[in-house]
Amino acid sequence: MIEISNLKIEFNNEIIYNNFSTSIKKREKVAVIGKSGKGKSTLLNLLAGFIPDFEGEVKINGEPLNYVNISEIRKQIAWLPQETALNFKSVNELFFAPFEFDLNKKLKPSDKEIKTIFDELELSINLLKKKTKEISGGQKQRVILASCLLLNKAILLIDEPTSALDDNIKKKVADYILSKKDLTVIAATHDDYWIGKSDRIIELM
Repeated sequence: MIEISNLKIEFNNEIIYNNFSTSIKKREKVAVIGKSGKGKSTLLNLLAGFIPDFEGEVKINGEPLNYVNISEIRKQIAWLPQETALNFKSVNELFFAPFEFDLNKKLKPSDKEIKTIFDELELSINLLKKKTKEISGGQKQRVILASCLLLNKAILLIDEPTSALDDNIKKKVADYILSKKDLTVIAATHDDYWIGKSDRIIELM
């Protein structure tokens, strides 16, 4: 599903990737690990189309990742960054924000679908009535994750998916996402449980 060949990325004269190659199969659950600054988030940003300047070749479902194809490629991808700059006042606005884009309006979930995924992620449906400042960082992270999953994209890019969660909820979230058979998951993570449950590890040195 994803092929990266001879990738080179450089920021401010610092080489992040140099001649890096890897491939990821359809439906594979991949944990990207490595020390801070080794390029975990950069790899996810690249696959989401947010790093236009790179050398080498990146293909997603056989299509080269470039400005010509990026719109079509993004139709296949849901992306959850580690930190979001989404300053919505209400949780309801935060949750439904991805479904306001023309591309996703037809994907707006039913109340039943929302309740089901909130239950799986240990969230109360009543959170949708709250202001974002009234909920915890872990709850906010899971609300955005619920939106990503309900978009029903083929690929989920997720940066530190359990960073704001306690151990019990971490395991439930990991088990739920990594059990989705039709989903290709690429997660940058330090979480030993998530890493252990993944199909494969890409370690950045």
